[in-house]
Amino acid sequence: MGGRGQETASPTGALRTGGLVVAVVGVIFATGLFAGWRLERFDADRGFRTEADRIAGVLRLEPGINVGDIRAGTGRWTVAMARRVGPAGQVYATVGPNPAHELLRTVAEGGVDNVSVITRTPGASPRLPLGCCEAILVRAVYHDFQDRRTLLASLHKNLKPGGLLAIIDFDEGTPEHAGGHGIARRTVQAEVTGAGFELRETYAHWSGNAFCLVFRQPEGAHDSGL
Repeated sequence: MGGRGQETASPTGALRTGGLVVAVVGVIFATGLFAGWRLERFDADRGFRTEADRIAGVLRLEPGINVGDIRAGTGRWTVAMARRVGPAGQVYATVGPNPAHELLRTVAEGGVDNVSVITRTPGASPRLPLGCCEAILVRAVYHDFQDRRTLLASLHKNLKPGGLLAIIDFDEGTPEHAGGHGIARRTVQAEVTGAGFELRETYAHWSGNAFCLVFRQPEGAHDSGL
């Protein structure tokens, strides 16, 4: 009988089909990665904005006041605070733990001109001007200071009477603390109140695994020699 035989698949056609499938899968995979990256960036930026708002709240930041940012890292928080206090205010940012050029670049790119970057801070003293600030931020670096008594004595001189000091760090029991990047909250509280500051607010669950303690410079602290 003269029936037609079955057609056999062409190897070339199979390769083309397989290549198309791989290409489609690759596009889907790449799209997923990009979407994941955008979501991660969105979450990170949202987290930054949320914490920046909280920092502004606990430090009572408003136009016209002066703020210190101790070991300001890349400078993101410096720029955020500079925008809060406006042209009539000032932010004094000290370098560390990141290199000075990263902080200077972030400030330049942020378009703010009310930031004074203090590039050399030998020892534990942050070298801020005396009586310069209504508020000071020490974010995730308090544990790095070996001589914290000198640090706190300097901060007393830098803060105006009634000024606020916010210390954000990682408590014991957190992965950061276990990795050597943190300090027990009770230790911070004992050291800072022992240095003459008044504990104002406690946030055990601040952001991520961090805590935040807010202290107040007593009225008349400079007169009493603190």
